[in-house]
Amino acid sequence: MKRFSCILLTVLLMCASCGEAAKSDTTDTAQTGTNTDTEPAATEAPIPDHLDELGEKDFEGRVFTILDANDHPDMHVNMPGTEENGDIINDALYQRDAAIEERYNIDLQYIQIEGASTGTTKLKNAALTDDSTYSICISTLLGGTLGTIALEGVLANLLEVPYLSLDQNWWSSLMYESLRFDNKMYYTTGDISPTMYQMPSCLYLNKSLAENYDIQADFPQLVRDGKWTWDEMISACKNLTVDVNGDNKMDTWDDFFGFVHNEMSSLVTNAYVVSAGIDLSTISEDGSQIKVDLLNEHTSNAIDKFKELVTPNIKIREFNDIITKTFEEDRALFLHHYVESASNYLRDMKSDYLILPLPKYDEAQESYRSFANAWADAFVAIPITSDPEFTGFITEALGYYSYKNVRPQTYEIMYKQKTTRDEDSAEMLDVIFNTVYVDFNCIYDFGGTASVLCNVINGKGELASSLTKIESKIDTALEKFITGWKAEK
Repeated sequence: MKRFSCILLTVLLMCASCGEAAKSDTTDTAQTGTNTDTEPAATEAPIPDHLDELGEKDFEGRVFTILDANDHPDMHVNMPGTEENGDIINDALYQRDAAIEERYNIDLQYIQIEGASTGTTKLKNAALTDDSTYSICISTLLGGTLGTIALEGVLANLLEVPYLSLDQNWWSSLMYESLRFDNKMYYTTGDISPTMYQMPSCLYLNKSLAENYDIQADFPQLVRDGKWTWDEMISACKNLTVDVNGDNKMDTWDDFFGFVHNEMSSLVTNAYVVSAGIDLSTISEDGSQIKVDLLNEHTSNAIDKFKELVTPNIKIREFNDIITKTFEEDRALFLHHYVESASNYLRDMKSDYLILPLPKYDEAQESYRSFANAWADAFVAIPITSDPEFTGFITEALGYYSYKNVRPQTYEIMYKQKTTRDEDSAEMLDVIFNTVYVDFNCIYDFGGTASVLCNVINGKGELASSLTKIESKIDTALEKFITGWKAEK
């Protein structure tokens, strides 16, 4: 029997990569000659089930506790209710948990704390007092949560936890590449948390407005051809933003936008910069050093391009006005937000919309890049007090089972079929999830680099001089991060 313990502690307040589903090639065994006496063509051996590879275990009813430290449990669903209720995510998680409980004879429990900072503080305090209540934690990285306590010696190095295969498809391979440093990794995401499917940034295009304004571009084909660039978007949006009520302010309730976005913040700025193929921080090839290098011509040129699109000082009246008022009421051609908006805010929108990745800087850029919102309650960490053998085995089993059985329900059905409105959008979601990006500076904002980029995009200051002013702050922040990350646990 499951036992659910919910602690409701209200606090303010959202890689990853979805990864590419495992594919088995089929062999064409059709005869090409006339000799029917030949031996039948060999067929490929079936792909082994990873649960079989892990082996059978009987944990004799041992409790495995997942701490869901969650700012938005209504949107970011990581735990099921006490029974199946017809909801796709709830039922997929419920069935997963029941299968893992039965197969390994465990008692899978949840403790949900509404308020990620409050929940991860409890996790830290438990670790510091040698309390092994929590097996794993699912939460966000920002706002004093997992990203902060990763530097405080209370999280296990996932690279040393037995059984975890973090480079496999049920874990985020992109985060495996970008969030390892000094042979240590303290958090990741994967199919174990359906919330990861909501985290990438994207664009929404109002198809009715595109038709009304006689915009002829075939946007999905541009994406397929690698020609979906910021210049193409600028061309589509050109001269569309209008101060309709004539008050010399751009208001989400009255005015019209070629491109609407949240007021400039680190999340918005980082999404634009990342989409242009710019790394906010980089790790040396040997994995021992990290640096911030944004003083270059490419960053400067990209920011100049963004300035042609963004609208400084957009006035809002309620949170998410840009979605629920401006875009939904057909007063914006393009909306920048996250994949989660399709299921959480736009279900009742009358006009059809198309989901697109953010554009590339130019056609020479190797790939699209979809910034992952580290506010999403989708990141997995293990406290140092957790039994590594038991925790590693069950966490891996949950992750793989989710990949095989939860993903087809949540990502393939809920997101690709039920929240998209056409096959093009479903195809674009695959592009978005296969190009998710996050790096350490997206999480830790070394020296306030995001604020500097934000101000420059808003026309407040020049890039070179602004970054030069914070060089010492960046160096200090990097030293603090490196010390905390490398400290022996």
